Amino acid sequence: MPGHDDPKLVSAIQRLFEDLGVDVVEERVLSFILQEIHDGKSLEEALAEPYVKNNTTDSWRRQVLERPEVVEAVEEEVAKKFKSGGGG
Repeated sequence: MPGHDDPKLVSAIQRLFEDLGVDVVEERVLSFILQEIHDGKSLEEALAEPYVKNNTTDSWRRQVLERPEVVEAVEEEVAKKFKSGGGG
């Protein structure tokens, strides 16, 4: 679905991947995480998915949760969902 991802969230996660020297597998994981968040999961839930856990390290997943720009983007996505009535 074109245009379904929050640009700020995508940008924040892409910066994280660039900072970590991402390979092709991690790029696919990024797409999966973004789709999971779009489908209503939290970032933590998306990071706990078997596909993500099998293709990343614990350290990488912790770094995602510690990045302020990622946390801020996820919070904005949640706020938008509540504002639009999709919070339940």
